[in-house]
Amino acid sequence: MDRMAEQSQQELLHTLKAALGDVLWDEVAKRTKINPRTLKSYLLPTESNGHRGTDKFVRDAVERVLKKSQKKSK
Repeated sequence: MDRMAEQSQQELLHTLKAALGDVLWDEVAKRTKINPRTLKSYLLPTESNGHRGTDKFVRDAVERVLKKSQKKSK
């Protein structure tokens, strides 16, 4: 199974942020084309009232940007 598919949404977002380097969450949102406020709700713990689960579209967007950033670093 794909390693990214095994990650929780929070882990996947943190992996993406680390791969992009020294960027703020608003820049991660911009690159994935996800509303910054929505992106931040994906980062909240699942027990939080403001937590929001990702759907396939969001996960695909994050994985697309992550793969693009990994290709650039090679």
